[in-house]
Amino acid sequence: MRQSLYVSLYQACAESLASENASRIAAMQAAEKNIEETLDELNTAFKTRRQTAITEELLDVVVGFEALTDGQQ
Repeated sequence: MRQSLYVSLYQACAESLASENASRIAAMQAAEKNIEETLDELNTAFKTRRQTAITEELLDVVVGFEALTDGQQ
């Protein structure tokens, strides 16, 4: 009888720990997914801003070149 009680208590503790760890894993997986989504959004925003800056610089170069060549013709 006593051994059965110990086995039941041990099983309950083991199931409790397993449940707690499963909850932690689920929370960590959700956090990882959120981090990946945020990184994707930030990378997209960075690339867009970088491309905008490059385009603006190229336009400045083209406008400057056109201004120089218009004066020579």
